[in-house]
This record gives sequence, structure tokens and C-alpha cells, in this order.
Amino acid sequence: MSNQEQEQDQVEQPTRQISRRKLLASLGLTSVALAAGTRLFESTSGVSANSVTEEVYGRKSHPIFTTETVSMKNVRDYGAVGDGSTDDTAAIQNALNQALQGTGSHVHIPKGTYKVTDTLRIYRHTRLTLDADAKILRCHDYSFLVNGDNGPGFQGYEGHGDLWIEGGIWEGNILQYPDTYNGFGLARGRNIIIRNIEMRDVVTAHGVDMNACENVVIENCRFLGYRDSTPDHSRDYAEAIQLANHTQEGFSQMGAFDGTPCRNITVRSCYFGASGTSGTQAWPAGVGNHYAVYDLYNSNIKVVDNTFEGMTFAGVRSFKFAELFISNNLFLNCNRGVMLSNPAGNTNSSKDAAGNQTGLPQSSKNIVISGNIFKATQLETIYCVGWPKTALIHAKVESVIIEGNVFAQGSSSKNCINLRWVHQVSITGNLFHNQYRGIWISYVSKASISHNVFQDIIMEAIFSEEPDADYKNRGLTADIQVLHNQIDRCGRTGIYIQSMEKFQIIGNIIHSPATETNNTRSGILVANSAKKGKVAGNHITKALTGNQNQYGISVTSTCSDVQVADNIAEGMTAAVSVQGSTNFDGIYLHSPNGMRYKMTIGNDGVMMASPA
Repeated sequence: MSNQEQEQDQVEQPTRQISRRKLLASLGLTSVALAAGTRLFESTSGVSANSVTEEVYGRKSHPIFTTETVSMKNVRDYGAVGDGSTDDTAAIQNALNQALQGTGSHVHIPKGTYKVTDTLRIYRHTRLTLDADAKILRCHDYSFLVNGDNGPGFQGYEGHGDLWIEGGIWEGNILQYPDTYNGFGLARGRNIIIRNIEMRDVVTAHGVDMNACENVVIENCRFLGYRDSTPDHSRDYAEAIQLANHTQEGFSQMGAFDGTPCRNITVRSCYFGASGTSGTQAWPAGVGNHYAVYDLYNSNIKVVDNTFEGMTFAGVRSFKFAELFISNNLFLNCNRGVMLSNPAGNTNSSKDAAGNQTGLPQSSKNIVISGNIFKATQLETIYCVGWPKTALIHAKVESVIIEGNVFAQGSSSKNCINLRWVHQVSITGNLFHNQYRGIWISYVSKASISHNVFQDIIMEAIFSEEPDADYKNRGLTADIQVLHNQIDRCGRTGIYIQSMEKFQIIGNIIHSPATETNNTRSGILVANSAKKGKVAGNHITKALTGNQNQYGISVTSTCSDVQVADNIAEGMTAAVSVQGSTNFDGIYLHSPNGMRYKMTIGNDGVMMASPA
């Protein structure tokens, strides 16, 4: 576990819509893949593209705060000038203070540049509206905006909520004021809307630092520019939007520090990227967090219809979220697309709310990643890793669906999907194009990998292993189905199964596998103590020219109880090779009295039956 995963914090939206068909075509995909990719978006979890946003991610999920009965207060009436040189802090704050009268407030900031020399404080029942060409110019070393004053010990979500912050440019002005700061600091609030803002250039911390907040929508915003000012550049993972448990180390300004998580958060139609300001970069991470509290989960997090461009750590980074939905986003040139990392035992993030060390790992649960496009990811596109303490005590990530995504032009040295210590997984209907390795699984149980399309894979399309001696061959990789996938051209074995028990490899179509070297690898390989499996109904054809696979299907002698049946296979040496006394190419039949038999065929073509 790295220090960044143990640490607790102290402290461009697209201008035009691009159709999925045009974008798929621009990625260089074939017409067949283009059609497949289009179908993926039309059938994500059985929900149409229109209904995903309105039904699953719609505004009905979150109460809407309104100020229709409150008169609008123009900050100019309180003395604000908006010329970029006059200090407008007191005028704007006086307008915001009207909410303290208890009747609510709607504050309007018209066109202009407003110099502020201290953090603004916003209070409950306030709508703050900036015109699109209004700019808040930060001329101090602290946050733009915090919901409430320092000190009060709010419980639950009863801090300053019912907030609506919309419009304008929030300019960090970090060339003049380069100190570390959070853009917005939010804690203990309920019913918050942030929309149509542009936040430019944050140093070391977060654009929105959200702690113990509930029912929040952040939409149509732009988070541009980040600079890591730490001497050793150790804050290379900071999130533009951090969703965090409330702890004193994380957000010390206000509230009871009892680890209360964020819940019911929607981030949609936002852009995360670079600002172009000298010395800045794109955000390390768009949405996420990097610390946790034992048994308390940030939950019901929806990240939909956003663009993440050039994230240097990961587009979305969950550190033990529950009920996380990542759908219909565009990830361009990110270091990682989605990173689902989790706390190991004996770290700051394995402590409970009282600060007691549990010593136990704990992982995310209930994750859906659907309908996204990932292009030109530099490392793993989806990285999902739980933690063991021992072979019997471990924290697998629970219940993950990866469905209907397009993975294009991936890393030349890292797996596209990397799953380790995960339980209950469905990977279906995805398109993988030009990847190092399609799917890598290790210590994964109860998984279905089905109806995916793989094209031009450098290594294996699907690969399993158990690399750690302490956990190998203990049944931790088990109950795996690999069904009805299509693999077109891969450098090594198309489907490589090892150190796994209870598996089915059925109905896959593999064209031109194992082209890296000639006559050395297979279309499907079952090896290294794999057991209790079935390989049936697959169709493997060797390359027409160049290097060819050795076997269509190969089962090695270290395996046990593996059945091969009803395949159509080609290989340079042989179509099928089955070794080992308990492995066989044939079928099971039952006699009328219920006895089970293996039915096989000899080299002379004679059928043979033996008790099984």
C-alpha cells in the first residue's frame, strides 16, 4: 500500500457533441466492430441511452432546492464593483450573510471580475448565481468558498445545506497566489447543486473537497488545471472532486469528526482537463478519493456523461466506494481510466471512526462501469484490486459489472482490465481494440466473461494466474465462465486458464491466435493445475499466413478433471492436445440406472465408454 493511499488530506467541457458512431469510426475500428460497438451503447443493462441519464441519473434522485419566493440580491447593491482591482470581498460576503436572517437568499453576481481577498462563506438556503462572464479572482491563499464558518460541530448532514452554486469563472490566480488550497470546501451539507461553473487552477488539493455531504449534483462544470506544489511531488493523485468521509485530518474546519461518508452524489456532463496556465497540468484524478474509514462507505455515487482528458493518475479513482455507477463517459489519454483501489490492513484507512486500528483490509462493493469510451490509456484502463491478509481472511471487491464499453488504442505494456481479489464479476458486451492484454484476472471468483469482442491484442485476450505462493491453488480463483467471446488476432494464447478450479470455456470464436511466434502457443490453453473444467463448442482457426498457433486447444498434464468436447479447432501441430489421466476429449453420458460414463474415441475411430 503506497503512502498516497494511506494519507488523509489537510487541506474543458466539449464544445460540440460527437456521435458514438463517428467516434468509433475515428478510432479505426472495422465495420463489424463499429456495428458491435454501436449495439453495445444501445443495450447497456437493458436501458436505452436516453433513459440512463433521466431515469438512473436523473434529477429525481436529488431534491431540488429553489429560491422562487426569495428576492434576488445583486452584489452591486452591496458595493461590489467588479473591475478586477477593487476588493469586493466584503460586499459579496454581506450579500451572502443575508441568508443568516433565516429566510433564504438568492445572490446574483453580474458580469465583471471580482477581486476577493478572503474565503467567502455561504450559508444554508442560499442560491449563488454568477453570470457566465462573471469571474471571481482569488487574491489570497485560501479557498474560494466554504459552506459555513469554522468551528461548529454539526452532526450527520445537518450543516449548511440547501445550496445552489451556479455559473461564472472561479479563477485560482495561482501565479500570484501559489499556496495550497481547495476550491470549494463542503462539509455536513444536504441538498447541494453546483452547476455551470468553471474552476481554473488549483494547487495541491481539490477543486471541490466534499466531506459528509448528502444529495449533491455537480453538473455541466469545467475543472481545468492543477499544480502539485509539494517538494517531492507526492500529491500526484489529487482529485478535482473528492468525495470523502468526514475526519479531522481530512477537513478540520467544522463538524463532528466521526467518519460520516458522502452519499447520493451525481457528477454529470462535466469536463476535467488542463487549463494551459504555465506550470500546470490536467488534473491527476477527476472524481474520487484516497482514504477511507472502516465500515463506513461513500455510497450511491454516479459519474455519468463526463469527459476526462489527460488525467495523470486516473479519470475516476474510488477508494472503497459502494454503489458506484460510472456510465457513458469519455476517457481520453488518461494514465488510468477507472481505478478501484482499496485499503489494506494496518493502514490509516483500516481504522474505524474512533481511530481504532482494525488491522483488516476492506474493499468496494456494487460497482457498475458501463457504456464508456476509453481511448489511448497509458496504463491499465480498469484497475480493480482488493486485499488479502491471509488465504482465509481477505477483502475481495464485491459485485462488479463491466458492460458495453469501448476500449481503444490501449497501453502497449499493461492489461486493459486488471482484476485482482474480486468476487462476483460480469464482463460482457465490451469491445477491446489494440490492447496489450484484454482481461487479466487473479484470485477472482464467480465471474462471467461473455460476448466481448477482442481485436489486435498483443498478448492474450483473456489470461488468469495466481502469482503468489501463499495463495496459489487454494480455490481463490474459481467458478469462472468464459462464454461466446470473439477474438480476432492476438500475439499469444487467445484464452489462457491456469491455477483455476470449476470453469467453463464455451462457445468462443478465435481467429489467428498466437501470431507472435510460430508453432509455440495455442488458441485455448488450460495449464498449471487447473481443474474441474469444461472446454466446449469453441471455434479456433489459425492465421492464413505468417506465424500460426501450435494447437487449437491444449490441456496440459498438470490439470485434472478437464473435459474437452464438440470444438472445431485448427493448429499447426494438431487441432487438440489433451494430456493427463483425468482429462479427456469426449462427452459424459448416463446409463438408465444413473451411472455416469466418459465417451471418447480412439485413433482407430472406435467409440469407447468408461465409468466416470
